[in-house]
Amino acid sequence: MKEELNTIPIQDAFARDCECPVCELYRKLEGNAINFTIGPGASYMEGDIREQSDKEGFCQKHLKMLYAYPNKLGIAMMLKTHMDRTIHEVAKASKAPLPHVNSVFKKKEVQSHPVTEYIERAQKECFVCGYIDRKFHSYIATIFFLYEKESDFRKQFAASKGFCLEHYKVLFEKAPQYLHKKYIEEFLTTLNQIFIDNYKRVRDDLEWFIQKNDYRFKDEPWKNGRDALPRALTKVGSILEE
Repeated sequence: MKEELNTIPIQDAFARDCECPVCELYRKLEGNAINFTIGPGASYMEGDIREQSDKEGFCQKHLKMLYAYPNKLGIAMMLKTHMDRTIHEVAKASKAPLPHVNSVFKKKEVQSHPVTEYIERAQKECFVCGYIDRKFHSYIATIFFLYEKESDFRKQFAASKGFCLEHYKVLFEKAPQYLHKKYIEEFLTTLNQIFIDNYKRVRDDLEWFIQKNDYRFKDEPWKNGRDALPRALTKVGSILEE
C-alpha cells in the first residue's frame, strides 16, 4: 500500500460514541487544514503554498471558517493576492471574442467562453478541500488496512453505530479496491448490516422525538429521542454538532 498509514486517528475515531466515525475523522482533518492554512506558523507565508492558495482559492464553507479564525490579517493577505490573480486571469480571458446573439432561425445553444470557463474551474477548486482530500484518502485506505490486519478492529467496526449515508457509500465503493478477496464479502455484509440497523435506530429515535412534541406524549419518558435531531443530521447529511 503506497499511502502513508496512520492508524491512531482511525482507532480514536472508532472508539468514540458517535453516529459516524468517518465524519469524526473528516472534522478533525478539517480543523487541521484550517490551522495549517491560517493558524500559528501558517503556511500562507510560504511562497509555494501561497501560490497554490492564490490559484485555487477557497470554497464558501472554508472561506467562512477561515474568516471565523482569529487571524483577520492573514485572510486579508490571502484574499488580496488571490483577487490579484483572478483579475489577471479574467482580464486575459475577456480578450477572447465576445459571445454573439444566436440567430432566431437557428437552434439556441449554450455558448462557452473563456471567462465563464475560468470561473467554473475556479469554483470547483479549494485549497482547504484539496488538503483534506489528500489526507482523507489515506485515512480511508487505513480503515481497510486495519480491517484486514487486526481482528480487534473488525470487532470494533462491527460494534460501531454505523455511518452517515455519504461515508457508507465511500466505504462500500472503495472496499473492492483495497480489501483482499478473503475479506470483501465479510466486510460488505457487515457494513450493510450496521448501516441499515443504525439508520433505522436513529429514524426510530427521530420518530419518538416528533411524538414527544405532541401534547399527548408530554409525560412520557424521552428514551433516546432528546438528541435525535442532531444525530439524524449526521446520518443524513454528514453534519456534526459543534
